[in-house]
Amino acid sequence: MTRTGRRLDGVDGLRALAALWVVLFHIRAFTGARLGPFDFFVRSGSTGVSLFLVLSGFCLYLPIARGGAENFRVWRFLRRRATRLLPAYYVSLAVVLLVTVLAATQLGLTPLSVPGVAIQAATHLTMTHSLFPSTFYALNGAYWSLGLEWQLYLGLPLLVIGVRRFGLARTVAAVVVVNIAYRLGLQVAIDAHAIAAGSGLATDVLPNLLPGRWAEFGFGMVAASLYATGRIGRWAPRAGWAILGLVPLTTVAVLSVGSPLEHLLFGAVFFLLLCVVAAGGNWLSRLVSWRPLAAVGVMSYSLYLVHQPIVRTLSFLLQHTGSPQLVFLEVLLCVPGILVIAWLLFVAVERRTLRSSGDTEPGSPEALLLAPLRWTRRRGGSSPGVTEAA
Repeated sequence: MTRTGRRLDGVDGLRALAALWVVLFHIRAFTGARLGPFDFFVRSGSTGVSLFLVLSGFCLYLPIARGGAENFRVWRFLRRRATRLLPAYYVSLAVVLLVTVLAATQLGLTPLSVPGVAIQAATHLTMTHSLFPSTFYALNGAYWSLGLEWQLYLGLPLLVIGVRRFGLARTVAAVVVVNIAYRLGLQVAIDAHAIAAGSGLATDVLPNLLPGRWAEFGFGMVAASLYATGRIGRWAPRAGWAILGLVPLTTVAVLSVGSPLEHLLFGAVFFLLLCVVAAGGNWLSRLVSWRPLAAVGVMSYSLYLVHQPIVRTLSFLLQHTGSPQLVFLEVLLCVPGILVIAWLLFVAVERRTLRSSGDTEPGSPEALLLAPLRWTRRRGGSSPGVTEAA
């Protein structure tokens, strides 16, 4: 897998694929299109969150795997995560709230009363919106996973303690057991009518709390440890067999859709996929390391933040232009415009929160994203060899 500065192109490529998959899912969801043989793949796009969680475990544990669990500092870690994620999130939140207040009905968004705006703002600002059915999907359906991410951040110190005492393998095994027990216990409670089936608690909030999604993050930690210690390089000669192994594992995961453990099985699929990509030296790794795709991955967080309200509005405005399938294609043609809006958020806010600094390597994903800014500066007479931190 190619490396550019502190980033791994293959990981960014996977992140881009996950984000674009989620975008396709939301286009289908809001247009109501049925897409024939492609329908199952597109409507499974919410599974892209599982890939994000595996990648999150990989990226967050990689520095710990390299530097040793004993060097992990909780407050420094949480401060960095807050500095990295909150600025772009709060900017997008402010815009969504403003648009909702000013023109919700005209744009097909859900109108909010003054108390409703206050509740939404308070829960989203404190990352507690994923704890309540009324705020879980409100404002922006993509926001819920950010609440889960912060639960994972708060849970990482506990995992590091486990790694120090019992080792990574036992710690992740315990996480998987907790995940399975929680999801099966939740299903038993629903079947026993202790929790109303079909309610927001049963379908949204409770399954997506930390214990219900912990294993996917843990799988990413294992991949990070394999990569940091060089053991993942042993995959390279056998990558072809590993890629073939994705087929039966993916089949099992697909057959599990609707079961309490579907997310865990998809997490296993994406763990294997990440290992193949990280091993390098195979066609799949080269494919997802394609620089333009990796560039989308670099700004995938901004894309994730902005796409859903835009897709919802476009679907509403175009709903009278034809069949749901035609509207799907029309919104799909607008995806480049959505990427431009995401890029604007990236260059205005997100890129300033990235840890890498200094000039970007020519041709790198970061350089591709910043090329329009560099061109503008050259036209304005500034030094052509200087770019801001990516």
